[in-house]
Parts: sequence; structure tokens; C-alpha cells
Amino acid sequence: MTLASHALSFVWILLAGAFSAGLFYFGTGLYPIWWMAWLAPVPVLAVAPRLGRWATFLLGVIAFFIGSLNRWNYFTRVVEVPLPLALVALMLPALAFGLGVLMVRAFLRRGRLVAAAFVLPCYWVSFEALTELGSPHSTFGNLGYSQMNCLPLIQLASLTGIWGISFVILLIAATGGALLSGCGSRRARMILGLTTTFLLGAVLLFGLARLWSRPSSAKTVTVTLVAKDMPLSFYIHADEKAALGLLQEYVDEIERATPSGTEVVVLPEKIVRVPENALPEVDAIFSAAAVARQTAIDLGLVRGTPEGSYNSARFYSANGKLLANYDKHHLIPGIEPERPGKRRVVLDQPTGRIGLQICKDLDFPELSREYARAGTNLLLVPAWDFQVDGWLHGRMAMLRAVEDGFALARAGRDGVLSLSDNRGRVIAEAPTVEGRFVTVTGELPLTSESTFYSRTGEWFAWVSLAGLAGLMVLLFVGRRRIEVT
Repeated sequence: MTLASHALSFVWILLAGAFSAGLFYFGTGLYPIWWMAWLAPVPVLAVAPRLGRWATFLLGVIAFFIGSLNRWNYFTRVVEVPLPLALVALMLPALAFGLGVLMVRAFLRRGRLVAAAFVLPCYWVSFEALTELGSPHSTFGNLGYSQMNCLPLIQLASLTGIWGISFVILLIAATGGALLSGCGSRRARMILGLTTTFLLGAVLLFGLARLWSRPSSAKTVTVTLVAKDMPLSFYIHADEKAALGLLQEYVDEIERATPSGTEVVVLPEKIVRVPENALPEVDAIFSAAAVARQTAIDLGLVRGTPEGSYNSARFYSANGKLLANYDKHHLIPGIEPERPGKRRVVLDQPTGRIGLQICKDLDFPELSREYARAGTNLLLVPAWDFQVDGWLHGRMAMLRAVEDGFALARAGRDGVLSLSDNRGRVIAEAPTVEGRFVTVTGELPLTSESTFYSRTGEWFAWVSLAGLAGLMVLLFVGRRRIEVT
């Protein structure tokens, strides 16, 4: 090979890495462009068979890492993760992706195109699922969340959970990379193309059918979300008088802005901190507000107790009775010093079977499955976001609704107020604003729908892990190599 040929090959490799990095950057992160995630791995996978092992691995790692820098400011400036931890959070998935590209390369060089296309999604789903088991942030950062604007695809979550979405994305990408690599016979390329086309078509047809379907038993409930962004300093330093003053402002806003006929009002997470001796006064204020408007109210606050503080949601019925107190289960490590709750809350109300969770709880699929198995058809979620992640964190919660078949009312201050149905369709939505109240009202359709995923759990992740094990065995059966031109 001449020097000019070497230079041209090097240019193509650089272009492949740059294209993949750019597609990862815009196709994932806080505001992903969903179709770019389908294409992001393709350039790197297409050139992988022409490279040595180390070059392939490094190309995959570097492209993925550069693409992941779309979250750098979020980690280091917004959430204020220490620099070493931020680097680890970005580098570990990049290293994992580089290893996945190596697996695809190995199969492509043996002419096994179908195996090459399936090994990456099996491997990545296994990686994400095993990471989720030990992570305090559960599924945050999962590739599947990049598809929240592709409604037909995310319906797959009702069968497989989020894992099936990640699988489809990478099956499409690995198929594209394999077909463009120049490896394999014409027959193998045809089989792979038809297989992926059939599977993708089946997934999208299922999704469209689910979006078009609506059980005849569906009824609607009118929900209003109310939030006012306040500076963090207010939450930290406000005394009891100031805290009660802000809660009274919420009561006044409920009276002013809640439309007649509203059946449930949801307020944000951690509006204020309230000592135990002030809780009776708070309960009296919101019980009176519930009776005055004839609407149930879900209030988020931090309540002090002798044993410690709890991040709580207190639910008042339309007749003014305090029916339940829910304490947040999953707290943000290093940010939330409160004690975790242990008890689920599901309430039978005229509006439906209502479940209570708070913000980060929705990052954890298992908790939402427990609510689904308890028959929940409406989940109320006070939340507090970091402004720039309001869209993404709200969509993560919406995916739990798709997985488990319930409607969702999420009041996220410093973020987005959103109402969505059990298909992930947004019924009403608005960003919050510092210093003034924002309200959102909409009619949510409620159904008593049990999904396959809510009944069976993480079966797809385990099937992917078994598939990966089988493909690894296949990788070492036969050593026939092909010439890549």
C-alpha cells in the first residue's frame, strides 16, 4: 500500500470517528435528536474490520467519549460532581462501547454478519442492566431515553422495559455498520437486511397499534399542576414564618388558578422545610384549601421528625382529610441528606387508583412496577429538577408510565410541569419560571391496564445476557477470516 493510500485510509478513519462522535453528541444527552442515536455507531463499526484491535478499541472509546461531552457542563457545573467522578462517569461507558465495537469487528472479520449485528445490542443491554443493579442513579444515562420523541418505538417498553429500546437502536446501528463494512457474502448481507427490517417493522407496527388503541373502559381525570421556582437560598435559609408564607401563596394560587372541576392538584417536591411542630398548621391550611376547591391536593415538602428529616408528599382528599404521607425512597447521594422512605402509598379515590412517588424514585423501574402490580392507574409525582435536565428527567418518568400502564402527573419545579398518558403522549406541558407561578391543567385518560413488562419484569435484560453468552461461544467456534477490501 502506498503512502497516499495510507494517508487516505487515515483520513477515512478520522472522518468515521468524527461522524460517530458528532452523532452521539446530538443523539444522546439532555436534549437528544432521536434518529441520530440510530446512526451514531455506524461509521465506527463500518471501518472497524479494516483496523487492528487496539485501533478499533481506541476509535470506539474516543468517539463515544467525545459524544458524551454533551453532559460535561451538567455534571461539573449543574450537579457539581467532582471532576474525577465526572471523568469516570463518562469514561466507563466509553470503554464499554469500545469493547462492544471490538466484538462486532471480530464477527465481521469472520463473515458472520447476523452475529455481528446482534452482539452489540445484546452486549450493551447486558452492560446497562448490570450497571443499573449497582448504580445509585439506576437507569439515568440509559441509551433508551434518547427515543422519547419517537412514540412508536417507546411502546416497546410495555413488553421489554427500557432494555428493548436500547436493543433496537443498536441493532439498527450494527446492521448499518455491517452492511457498509464490505464484509460477508451477498447472501449474508441480504439475510441480515431482511432480518433487521422485519424486526424493526414489527416493533414499529406494534407501537403504532398501541398508540391507536384506547380501551373502551377509559375515563378521564382533570389534574392541575402548580409550581413557583424559588432561589435555592430560600429553601436553605427560610425560617418557619417565611416557609409558611410561601405555602400560603400556593394555597392562594390554587384558589385563583385551579379551574372548576379539577379533581387533583399536584405541587412540587420540597417546596419548604417544615419542623414537626408546624405540620398541624400546614395540614390545616391545605385541608381547608382542598375543601374550598373540592379537589385533592398532593403537597411536596421536607418534614422534620425527632429521628431525622424526610422528603415527603402529603395527600389531602377533596373532603380535607390527610389520607397519606409518602416518603421518597431514592435520594440523590451527596445532595439529599434526608432519610429514605420504605413504604409505597396507593389510594383508592373516585378519580382512580392513585399512587404517590417523588422525582428520582421514577429513575428506578422496579418501584414503578410494584405500583403497577398494585393496580395504580394514576401516579402523582412532585419533583425538583436542575433546570437544564427538566425535559430529560420528565421523559424518564414518562417512560415508567409506558412500561407499566399508568397515567402520570409530574410537577417539577426548576424544570417542567407535565401531564402524560400511559403511551407517553404529552397531554399538557409548560416550563416553570423563577419568581412567579405557572399552572398546567389537562384531562388524563385512566385505564386499568396491566402490561407484559409490569407482570414479568426484567426478562429481556436476562435474555440479552444469555444471547451475549451464546454469541461469545460462537465467536470462538471456527476461525475463518475474510479479506476486507
